Amino acid sequence: MRQRPEAAIGPEAAPHGVALMAEHVMPIWARQLEAIQSTLQSGSVELLSNFASIFELQDQLHSKCAELPPASVHTEALQQIDLDLQAQCERALHGLQFADRLSQMVEILHKNIACFATELPAMADAGAAEQAAWTEAFEASFTTEEQHLFHHGKSAPPRQDKVEYF
Repeated sequence: MRQRPEAAIGPEAAPHGVALMAEHVMPIWARQLEAIQSTLQSGSVELLSNFASIFELQDQLHSKCAELPPASVHTEALQQIDLDLQAQCERALHGLQFADRLSQMVEILHKNIACFATELPAMADAGAAEQAAWTEAFEASFTTEEQHLFHHGKSAPPRQDKVEYF
């Protein structure tokens, strides 16, 4: 963004201008984070509802397989389909954990932005100690391993194969 010449009044205007811009921009970011979180949550609810329907169909398939005579040619094929369907559903549910993680991360960032916006006017004389305290408090709010790793410039490890609910 280009600075207008009339806006470059001098160093004494910089803290006010920074605070003014931050007070303007941070709520915009916060609203966008809310939009992301809302979309993420509604998409997750829809997907989970669809999975519930798939699990009901799987239960019906399992029941039908149990009713077939053991010597039936179709019994083995249907049982394999039942097992494959169950495995695919478990993998898909595991994949959906990203939605919960993202939702938590967005909420933490949203709260941090709101707190920062509230405290910004009093930060005119902030220095290294305040930066360290802010960073430490922000990191203490992290709920996922990914947040801690990326905060320290490391990448996330490969995902596990089990479904974890948190």
